[in-house]
Amino acid sequence: LESVTIGNGVTRITGSMFYECTNLTSITIPDSVTSIGGSAFGGCSSLKTVYYTGTEEQWNKILISQNNHYLIDANIIYNYKE
Repeated sequence: LESVTIGNGVTRITGSMFYECTNLTSITIPDSVTSIGGSAFGGCSSLKTVYYTGTEEQWNKILISQNNHYLIDANIIYNYKE
């Protein structure tokens, strides 16, 4: 598990969904996501890149719960199109 694509239309990434996925290096998140649960990316120490299909403004409106610093600290590529 190195790269994951969240399906278009998904609105929520639940808490602890990718917890301790230390091999996860990148993730693609659709602009349909409005919330990311606590520790969803906790312990994902290899996560370096987030591909986001929306704008930076949309990203900033996502409710990101606590213990997701690896997600927040990753390089975020906005307006990503596959």
